[in-house]
Amino acid sequence: MKDILSSIKNKFNDINKQKITFLVGVIVVMILIIVVISISTKAVNKKTSYVELEKKLITASQKYMNDYPSNLPTKDKPVATINDTSLIENKYIKKFSRYVRDESCNAEVKVYYNDGSYNYQAFLNCKEYKTEKLSDILKSHNKISSFGEGLYEMNEELVYRGENPNNYLKFAEELWRIVKINKDEQIIIIKNYLDSEHTDETEYGYWDDRYNTEGESQKGINNFAVSRALANIRDIYQTKYSKYQEFLSNFNICAAKRSEVDASKDGSIECSNIIEKQYIGLLPVYDFLNASLDSTCLTTINEECQNYNYLVNEDDHWWTATGDTKNTFDVYYVNYNGYIESDEAAMGANYRYVLALNKNILFKSGEGTLEEPYEIR
Repeated sequence: MKDILSSIKNKFNDINKQKITFLVGVIVVMILIIVVISISTKAVNKKTSYVELEKKLITASQKYMNDYPSNLPTKDKPVATINDTSLIENKYIKKFSRYVRDESCNAEVKVYYNDGSYNYQAFLNCKEYKTEKLSDILKSHNKISSFGEGLYEMNEELVYRGENPNNYLKFAEELWRIVKINKDEQIIIIKNYLDSEHTDETEYGYWDDRYNTEGESQKGINNFAVSRALANIRDIYQTKYSKYQEFLSNFNICAAKRSEVDASKDGSIECSNIIEKQYIGLLPVYDFLNASLDSTCLTTINEECQNYNYLVNEDDHWWTATGDTKNTFDVYYVNYNGYIESDEAAMGANYRYVLALNKNILFKSGEGTLEEPYEIR
């Protein structure tokens, strides 16, 4: 009898163990299913941002060009284009549906020749997103004006005019104003601040201090191409801005002299002598005159040019790139009161320098206001 009871007990224990093993197995399988579903759901939901997709396109294009260097742009043919089909079919990148939910996307990558190096920019065109150049944003945000502050079409350029147009730009952790989009589609920018809080001592100095035979002293020589000012701002560029060169373009500085009674504002005087392919410069006088909306601002001696002019800075005086034709040592500068004067190149003033953003620079954010300046990428 004892043996029978023991046998029944053992069978009962075996059945319980089997049930427990079965239940544990079911629970483990359910957990695995939940984990797999969770991972799959995250994989589906975790899509790449459009900006990340642009970066992937650039990386893919760089690999493509490494494999096909004969397709790279050259000095004579400065732009090459790679379309998305070539990148996908040659397996440099996966189909866009693997990265973003928007299946309408198409893209191309532009490769630009830049003084022996290459800049890559991806342009995405999707239903909910489009890569945009800063120049296109400036044109869309600012209707071409015929009155009031804003963007004007002048001398085959798009020029900001008025007392406070929405032309603020944040670049290199500093605040700038956009002067114009020039004939080459470059975006010319000028430093916004001049006061001691925002200007270091290297950005103040002579325009030139060489011995001048006509002036019989070290009054300087008003030839911008060989001036101390140009040498000094080149040093500033190397120290502060050369690391941002992928965003910048070399440009021509208009450096001819003009007289106090010249009424030309189309650049024909200053640009009759240019210094080619510079990465930094000073503003020629005609650009200052054009920024004013005062109808009586015609020449450098019209004090009304300070009116309705965003370039006026009451904190300090600053050099222009333009010499005065009346002698070989006087240069135009903008004084504390905001109008143009002419004085010896050897006096001290701020270097309120200009740079040129390259025409293909991309828009990141902003409205062009002081509170929300434009930003680029």
